[in-house]
Amino acid sequence: MRDGGAAMDRRVVVGLLLMAVAWALSSSLLFPSPPWDNVEELFWARSFELGYYKHPPLPSWIMGVLVRIAGPQPWLTYAAGLACGAVALGIVWAWSREVAGPRRAALALVLGTLVTYHVQRAVVFNHNTVQLWSIAGYWWMLWRVLARPHARWREWAALGAFAGLALLTKYSAVVQLAVGFAFIAWEGLWREARVWRGVALAAAVAGLLVAPHLLWVLGHDGESAAYAMASVQPGAHAVHGRIALLKMVRLQVVRLAPMLAVMAWAWWARPRLTGSPVESAGPGTAFDRRFLSWAAFGPTAAVVVVAAVFGVRIVPAWLTTFFLPVALWAVLCWPGLEAERWSPRRWRVLVGVVVAAHLAAALGQGLFDGAVGRRFGHASRTNLPADDVAVALQALWTERTGGQPLRLLVGDTWFAGAVALKAGPQVDLLVDGEVRDSPWLAPGTLARDGAMVLILDTPGFESQGVKLPALLASAQCSGRLRLPWTGGRAPRQVDLRWGIVLPAGVAAPACVR
Repeated sequence: MRDGGAAMDRRVVVGLLLMAVAWALSSSLLFPSPPWDNVEELFWARSFELGYYKHPPLPSWIMGVLVRIAGPQPWLTYAAGLACGAVALGIVWAWSREVAGPRRAALALVLGTLVTYHVQRAVVFNHNTVQLWSIAGYWWMLWRVLARPHARWREWAALGAFAGLALLTKYSAVVQLAVGFAFIAWEGLWREARVWRGVALAAAVAGLLVAPHLLWVLGHDGESAAYAMASVQPGAHAVHGRIALLKMVRLQVVRLAPMLAVMAWAWWARPRLTGSPVESAGPGTAFDRRFLSWAAFGPTAAVVVVAAVFGVRIVPAWLTTFFLPVALWAVLCWPGLEAERWSPRRWRVLVGVVVAAHLAAALGQGLFDGAVGRRFGHASRTNLPADDVAVALQALWTERTGGQPLRLLVGDTWFAGAVALKAGPQVDLLVDGEVRDSPWLAPGTLARDGAMVLILDTPGFESQGVKLPALLASAQCSGRLRLPWTGGRAPRQVDLRWGIVLPAGVAAPACVR
């Protein structure tokens, strides 16, 4: 492998771009319906708010810009999520090059692509995925300002900007921020005036970025903060909580498995790479290794300890951003990953295997979770026959309302939202019947335009909105619709209850119970 700087940079950019395109094409072409979070962001993007009832606003702002350019297309969400993962890996590449040199940086990049969260699950455009790049930037800048005694003020400001943007994406960034402060305290760096001055500047920059959202939170009775707190409430049974924690840890190992497999292979093959004594200790300093150990393992250790002691609920996907520094730690500390000593043949084999693995995984995920899996009995949120549901509901609405235009669906974010996207850009969504959760709708939209209320009863995918049953009961006419979902030996159906709330001033004799 050649070390040329500009040429290597071009190869990295092209490689990340091609990887993102392959995964985006697979999802766009093979998923009949988007995942829950992708649907949610396409609707949140319909209005620019300083906050939303569940989360801070940055991902919805990003999607809002894209939607205004290209329309509310599901492929946009796949491309945007994968772009966030690719940018994060690009940042890790730049950081690794400074710490470990170009060859180990290239190996760190290859290993980083094998972490499920960074690519495969990045097709899910949500706040965890969008936070990848800002957390990668946070760790890079924190290392820079702490490892360099004469760090420039703009680097401290960049640290604050990345931290602020991470908080504007999801409040879980406080875990990485806390680990960073803990490292500063552990190393005794808090005694240095330069560190305190730099931290003050970074905090000021982060505060300026986050301040408008914090004012929104205060003005909305702490909605998003309350949602975050409710999400981590301890369960009723401590034993069940510990079992769930063990399952969560096991799932993290599974999602790191491709990278761990390469590390295991490198360790096993290590004797073949040590034909001569190592002439130096390799790149990186003792400080770098300590820092990377904290960055790579500190956040996971922190949440596992808190969950174990306090019984806090941890959703596996919340750890999406926790493993970004692991690949860099590995190329500095793991035996067998001394990339500068690898032969060209070993590089070709590894890169070829990784490229083949990405292509196979992208195609396999698209087929299994898409229409092909549906044929063989696998029901998933990404293979919902939303097109068929939209056509059937439009026919019901037209028949029962005398041809009035359908403008609004009322239901849960995923099911009703996916159907609304297939019904056309003129159809909007009232999430769970909650006006506060749908700020893109003008006041009185439901009374003025009428709506179809949808409650999905298919086991495993049931609608949960507490207001939906009452809205359905108030509808002028209602019924049940069943459509095929999966094939196979045990076919499943889309089983939904529907109701029509007539538009104001519209009398529809055909709308009878």
